[in-house]
Amino acid sequence: ILKNQSGIAQIFIMAFSQTDFNIIHRFADAHKKSKICSRRKSALLAILCFLSQKSTVMPFSVQRNKNVNSIHRIVFGTAALSQAEDPLGMLDAAYEKGVRRFDLARTYGMGASERIFGEWLSSRGIDRDSIYLITKGGIGMDKYGDPDRPLLNKDNLIAEVDLSLSTLNVQDVNLYMFHRDDDRLDVSNFVDWINTIVETGKIKRWGVSNWSFERFRAAHSYAIENGLVPPSANSPQFSLAAPACDVWPSTQSISQPHHAAEIEWYESHGVELLCWEVLAKGFMAKEELWRQEDVNKSTFNLPVEKGSNEWRLQRIQKAYCNEENYRRRDLAIRLAHDSGLKLAQIAMLYPLTKGKHISVIFGSSKSHHIDDMVELQHFNIDNTAMRLLVDPNFMKNSLLAPKPQFVMENAVHRVQPFKAGAVSNRRTKTVSFVKSD
Repeated sequence: ILKNQSGIAQIFIMAFSQTDFNIIHRFADAHKKSKICSRRKSALLAILCFLSQKSTVMPFSVQRNKNVNSIHRIVFGTAALSQAEDPLGMLDAAYEKGVRRFDLARTYGMGASERIFGEWLSSRGIDRDSIYLITKGGIGMDKYGDPDRPLLNKDNLIAEVDLSLSTLNVQDVNLYMFHRDDDRLDVSNFVDWINTIVETGKIKRWGVSNWSFERFRAAHSYAIENGLVPPSANSPQFSLAAPACDVWPSTQSISQPHHAAEIEWYESHGVELLCWEVLAKGFMAKEELWRQEDVNKSTFNLPVEKGSNEWRLQRIQKAYCNEENYRRRDLAIRLAHDSGLKLAQIAMLYPLTKGKHISVIFGSSKSHHIDDMVELQHFNIDNTAMRLLVDPNFMKNSLLAPKPQFVMENAVHRVQPFKAGAVSNRRTKTVSFVKSD
């Protein structure tokens, strides 16, 4: 390979793109056997060594970049807050570790999460302006997303918002979201009703949760065309473990590859994606959970009682326990081990690396898990790893397989902090979805 120019050029390209020291070693072995003049050989070796030292990012790696992800993109979820042994202590720990955005809903704990959070705010003397409150409603107390629930109307929505505010002991929330869509209602109803509440100052931003892209875009367009405040957030399921079916009734996921164009549309329109179930109910957090040989797929469609533990496990395993997701988990485990991080951290970094308009919701009953999540503001995954995690055929024909490595120093990256696009209301006031760092 050293005896022709194309071969030498190929070595240069591989060395520069892969930064694989094995190339240097093989080159050195060839050096000993080759009869090329020593001056030329020495020059080529020097160039290869220089290129390998100049590149700071290895393919298939986790890169350390201080504050590459804003802490505001890491949101503390409260769906299971009422089940924690010390819920107030968990909120204390999150706040002390720098978390400032909290995700709630009227149906979480059947009202308990909002009540506990309101108690925490009052008892701790927390400055309201120091935190970013998100809550959801518009479905009554329907905790399973029943499509046949009582139809929402404007008066019921106003009453729900007022009840959430009084329970939380606040005058307003930073973001209010419709917890589910209801295609029995035209999108114009949702937009008109919520804008009435926005005008009162009780809601600073509004968005939706588990709405399809088509319905969201229709609501966004209607608001813009009629001079109203458009939705500036959607909350879908988004995980490295792509569900093979709906995880829960009337929910929406953007984890499958064909949603890539939609994710780009949200970014170009200044819409934040607040992603739930990023850890796939533990599938992407615990390496040995639901091992492939232990999962019995014949149970996926057995009749079970709705809301029971069997029903929940059945839906979770049917959605996440498939061959492709096991492949992704194995690769994520490998990346975690090589980087000194945990599987859950790699899984959370996946959507964070996808775009600056993407935030992740995490919930935990253990304070040390909060440390793991807060640490993510200083890491991202390189492009090669992002491709390999979701595409088994990527680099299939590459001459050299990517070598995992963890880059501890500042790595080259092109990402910039995402700023929400201007949200136009009747006064054309600009609203940003995160506070500046």
